[in-house]
Amino acid sequence: MAQDTNIKNIRDLMLCNKEVKSLTENSIQLVELNHILASALPAKLAQFCRVANYRNGALILETSSGSSATQLKFMQPKIHALLKKSSKFRALQSISIRIAAPQQKLDRHYKRSASPVSEHNQTLIRQTADTLNDGDLASSMRKLADTLENYGKK
Repeated sequence: MAQDTNIKNIRDLMLCNKEVKSLTENSIQLVELNHILASALPAKLAQFCRVANYRNGALILETSSGSSATQLKFMQPKIHALLKKSSKFRALQSISIRIAAPQQKLDRHYKRSASPVSEHNQTLIRQTADTLNDGDLASSMRKLADTLENYGKK
């Protein structure tokens, strides 16, 4: 029952909040544009390219590598012609290509230090779990307390 209420609240937020509605509509539009782009590109190239932006007839394609950017540059006239056939790209005037910054790699050896949670707070978490009607949430809180109790011990 509570889940239905949450879904309704999220739907209301998406429809009534202008900023969220705008973000949702932009996201839907980008998914559609990326689908059209993927159909206009060779399959091996499509997996490395995406629409970064499309406003006022100016399309910005983003790619993950220099080699795919080079291929896109040479294919640009063909891509332009194929995309113009779609109603979504009817106003297409120019295509810019940029290489996306590589994602930062996380140091796998980095360990975040955290101070231990006191026994009193662990007990409070367990006591709170005992008062909950939701069995899954209570179980999760008990597991959290156990994890906190064993944190840092090997």
